[in-house]
Amino acid sequence: MIAAGFGGQVILSHDRSWYSPAEPGGGTPKPFTYLCETFLPKLRVTGVREEDIRLMTASNLFRVLARE
Repeated sequence: MIAAGFGGQVILSHDRSWYSPAEPGGGTPKPFTYLCETFLPKLRVTGVREEDIRLMTASNLFRVLARE
């Protein structure tokens, strides 16, 4: 997406639920760490620049949610 020029339209965020109605008490809570601890490091290894990661994790999201 970045190479095709769509980096300004991509948002990376967390919306992961740990709750499982099939397990007693909803299951075991899981931390919201996958994006920061697993996915973003994989992007870095493949050569995605920090400025593009910042764009997809902060700047684009701010622009979409900002209200004037």
